[in-house]
Amino acid sequence: MSDTSTTFSSNKDRLTYLMAEGQLIVLGVIIALGILLVWFRPSIPGVPPIVHGWLAALFLLGPPLLGLFVTLFRKFRNFRWETVFHINGATDEREKWFVKPAIWSERTTEGPSPYRCNDDEAWEVREFTWDEETETLTVRGSHLSQMQDSALVTFRTLVHDLHETFVEKWMELNALRARDTKRGLEVQADVVNAQAEASERGQMQPKLSVKEAWEDSLEQIKNDDDYLEVDDLESYAEEEFASWSPEPIGPERPPETAATDGGEDT
Repeated sequence: MSDTSTTFSSNKDRLTYLMAEGQLIVLGVIIALGILLVWFRPSIPGVPPIVHGWLAALFLLGPPLLGLFVTLFRKFRNFRWETVFHINGATDEREKWFVKPAIWSERTTEGPSPYRCNDDEAWEVREFTWDEETETLTVRGSHLSQMQDSALVTFRTLVHDLHETFVEKWMELNALRARDTKRGLEVQADVVNAQAEASERGQMQPKLSVKEAWEDSLEQIKNDDDYLEVDDLESYAEEEFASWSPEPIGPERPPETAATDGGEDT
């Protein structure tokens, strides 16, 4: 005899599993039965015709009304329950909990108190621990609003967006710096030619000649095959650092023994 039991011990367990996992299928079957009753209108001896209408209405309107009732019940429950946001920037945890008012009033606070958020409609905590055996809740908040993990997460996202923008701008200016001397002469030549052409035609000197020449230079750099991408930034930075940080020449100097507070070795 096996020590382990089967997954389903009876047909009742199988039916319960199907109703729990296939709720949409069960809902479709019930509505289909209601449609069949309305369409065929079977006659059973001894059963009044009005009973068929009741059954059809129950099959057709019962599931939607049940879903509406459950939805309204959950909204009413969430309205009365306390909304708690568990946000920890160190572990990147972001969870939303609905706590019963009785449990929240009897909570155990370790350290700073929870902080009110969302126009004083919810709470924010850094640590949220629920013990199912003792049914006790332990939370930990933050001392100041500026130290909240939600502000840290928002600021970190902002820094990442700014960093990406700065990286792209840095690569563009760094590539432009290497060609500054050469392109400076080309820009000056374009400006002189534009001024000379304007003088020959008796026109005013173009005010945007330098800007147009500079933008044309930027477009040529971006279309260059040697233009750095964001993924190449780390390797490029390492190469630049290695070129400006040569290795020391000669034997390595042995480390010295640290002196005491009096300035003398003991």
